[in-house]
Amino acid sequence: MAKKIKIVTVCGCGLGSSLMAAQTIDKIVKEFGLTPKIEASDVGTAKGYASDIIITTTMLKSRVGEVPGTPVLAVKSFMNEDELREVMRPHLEEFKKKHNL
Repeated sequence: MAKKIKIVTVCGCGLGSSLMAAQTIDKIVKEFGLTPKIEASDVGTAKGYASDIIITTTMLKSRVGEVPGTPVLAVKSFMNEDELREVMRPHLEEFKKKHNL
C-alpha cells in the first residue's frame, strides 16, 4: 500500500471552510501522484492529529501556533486553488522525495 500523506485543514469550527478546502487539497495532492488522508479540524484540536502538513488561513495561523516536526502552512483563502497549490508544492515534493515516491 502506498504511503499516505496526512494533512489537517484548520478553520474556526472544523465544519465549514476546512471541509471545502479538503476537497480541493485532495485534488491537488493527487495531481502530485500522492495518496491523501485529510482531516478537517478546528483550531483547538488541530495539534492533536498526527500529520505531515497542517494548513490553515493566515488569519488563524497564529492561533494554530507551531507544531514540532510539522509544517503549518497558511493561505489567504481556502477557495483559491492556485494559492493552495503553490503553498503546498514544496512540501508535497519534499514528501515524495523523503519517501521515494
